[in-house]
Amino acid sequence: MKLRVLGSGSEGNATLIHSETTAVLIDAGFACRELENRLKLAGFMPGEIKAIAITHEHTDHLRGAALFSRRYDIPLYLTHGTRLAGNGQLEKAGRIETVIPEEPFTVGDITLHPFPVPHDAAEPVAYLSECGGRRALVMTDLGCVTVRAMENFRLAHLALVESNHDPELLAIGPYPWPLKQRIKGKLGHLSNDDCMRLLSDAAGEGLGTVIFAHLSRQNNNPNLVRLGADSFIAAAGQRITYEIARQDQPGALHDV
Repeated sequence: MKLRVLGSGSEGNATLIHSETTAVLIDAGFACRELENRLKLAGFMPGEIKAIAITHEHTDHLRGAALFSRRYDIPLYLTHGTRLAGNGQLEKAGRIETVIPEEPFTVGDITLHPFPVPHDAAEPVAYLSECGGRRALVMTDLGCVTVRAMENFRLAHLALVESNHDPELLAIGPYPWPLKQRIKGKLGHLSNDDCMRLLSDAAGEGLGTVIFAHLSRQNNNPNLVRLGADSFIAAAGQRITYEIARQDQPGALHDV
């Protein structure tokens, strides 16, 4: 199984996971044409995608999903709460399959394990994907680390995890006070400190790759994430590689 981030940030999120026979997307937060272009850059034609698993209804995770689904006859997988809260973003969708948190489902030879995360959305989930005994976690948009988040993190050989903001940059930044409170709240986004603490507390022995994702352009700096990651790896004594996902282009191709 392999994983490649097509883009991550407040302007759009999509992650490609594929085996030799099956390809799925986690989220489709770019416009349909942009999603097509990024898939082609990753070496995939849109029609090769077998499913799109949506984490929640916010536009940066759902923007192109409906049209892409209908255009290429690809089923969308999402929770009942996400479907109800779609606010018209799902009107053009083709097939829709209901995801029940904590009930795994299989697409080809990839099994996806959805589990709930705390975020200000209707029924948000993260996904642990599994194929051939290897597991990849895609977990962004959570305001705090839960027991289930830690349990699934410990199972991952590759973990894509949110490192959204630096608390000091958020505090002095241009956002209005209510938005700052939302971001740093229990239903907001993980800070760099929260992310590094999760790695320190829950990284399993099998973890080989970490992708830091959903960085805020206004309230974060990749160099700060890099400093935290280097400190974690040095303290952990594990052979872990990492990537900082970008908003403007696809990332590297990773073996899980």
